[in-house]
Amino acid sequence: MELLKRYSISFTIAGLFLYFFTIWVEEKHEGSMPHNLSTKKGEKVAITLLPKRSYEKCVDLSPVQQLQYGFNSSAPLSFNIHFHEEGEQYYPVKEDSITELESKFRAEKRGYYCLKWGNSGSEDAKMDFHFKIINDSSDND
Repeated sequence: MELLKRYSISFTIAGLFLYFFTIWVEEKHEGSMPHNLSTKKGEKVAITLLPKRSYEKCVDLSPVQQLQYGFNSSAPLSFNIHFHEEGEQYYPVKEDSITELESKFRAEKRGYYCLKWGNSGSEDAKMDFHFKIINDSSDND
């Protein structure tokens, strides 16, 4: 019986430690993963972007991958690809007032990169966009 009591106390202490450690890790990394992270290697989407609104889609990229992307819109939009690092936001791609774009982007380091479109106009903008993540080892470059 003494052995059972000893193991029960050990398991309880280990369980409490793991519980509080998990809470600490989640709080420390809260917000580091985008809520709109795509789980797919590619998407084709058609949306209506309302006036004074934006739309964002994020992807997980590594340096051995390229992001092939493009869009066309019925109205001029602002567009950027950005990422967050240590509380700062960086914009490796930034365009203003464009209706279409086809391009490729290669990340310098692994991270979550977000494509963001903004409609600063007074009319709805109908937009089609697509992206595809291509590994360097593939023949699709």
